[in-house]
Formats: sequence, structure tokens, C-alpha cells
Amino acid sequence: MKMKRISLLLVLLVTLSGVAQAQSWNWGLEGGVELSRFKAAKGLMSQENRVGWFLGGKIKAELPLPNLAVDASLLYNQNKMTYTKGGKERNKKLHMFVIPLNLRYDYDLQQNFGIYLATGPQWNWFIGNSDIGGMGGLRHSFFDWNVGGGFNILRHVQIGFNYNIPLGKMGEVNNVDLEGRSWNFRFGYWF
Repeated sequence: MKMKRISLLLVLLVTLSGVAQAQSWNWGLEGGVELSRFKAAKGLMSQENRVGWFLGGKIKAELPLPNLAVDASLLYNQNKMTYTKGGKERNKKLHMFVIPLNLRYDYDLQQNFGIYLATGPQWNWFIGNSDIGGMGGLRHSFFDWNVGGGFNILRHVQIGFNYNIPLGKMGEVNNVDLEGRSWNFRFGYWF
């Protein structure tokens, strides 16, 4: 776990040094839908996908290298998990702030249409009660790694997707690690 934190810190420092030399800045809004699957011991968590949503602000800084940029967002994310306690299924709403920091490659196919690829760490902070029905709890914060891409349309609209890969546990249920994976479908607008 210590090596993961050191690696994330190095990625963050290299990214921020590039941002300091950025050629131009853009800011915008981003929102979307998240499909999540939570995994723990069999019978404790529902293996079905859960639909959530997110919304927030975003910035992008173009780097002094061709087609490369860094983007970061501050998003409010809401989702739910389903767990089993006493033979009954129960739901828990998850509220969190999410900060993805991505290195991205933008390539224009035409004047008003392009594609992008993005990857980077994401820091997640839970808000509110972290208890899971008295069987365990959620960690206050945890990291994921994003991999994704999408389309830039008319220089202002961005439509994309990404997959979040967990870099550690997000909590424990009955002394078993709880892990979450998700697909995000994103819509953004650059001002």
C-alpha cells in the first residue's frame, strides 16, 4: 500500500509540474451516469450493477507538448450499494466528493470534431455515515485509477466514458475487504 501511495504522489508531482508550464487553460462543467459493482464475500453484497450520478466543475490545462493536456475535476457523486443483513436486502446511499486528475491526449480529426484518451488517479472522499448496517464500514477516502476516452465536438462539448480500477479497499464488511468498480458515462461543456 505504501508503494501505491508513493507512485500516486510521483504521478501527481509530474502532472503538476507540467500544469505549471501550461500553454492555455479551459474550465467547464461535467456530469454523468455511473454504473457500479461492489464486491465482498459471497452473500454479503449484491453483485448487480447500481446506477448513480455525478456533477461538478472541471479544468483543463494544455501542456507544452503536442496534443497533451491535464484535466482535473471536483465532482459530487451519489450512488447506492445493496447488502444483505438478517436475510433481508438493504440499501445504503453513498455520497462522496471525487477528484480525478488525468493526463489526456487530444487529437483533432476535423476542425470541430476530435477524440481524446485519458488516464490518471482519482481520489474519493465519503461524506456522512460510513457504517454498513453494523457489519463494517467504509474508509473515509480511497484511490482509483481511471482509464477512458471520448469525443470532443464543436470545441466545447465533450462526451466520454471511463473505467475506474480500485487501488485498494473502500471498506470492510464482516472483516472482508470491500471493493468497488465502475463505468462512468460523462458529458462535459467547456466555456
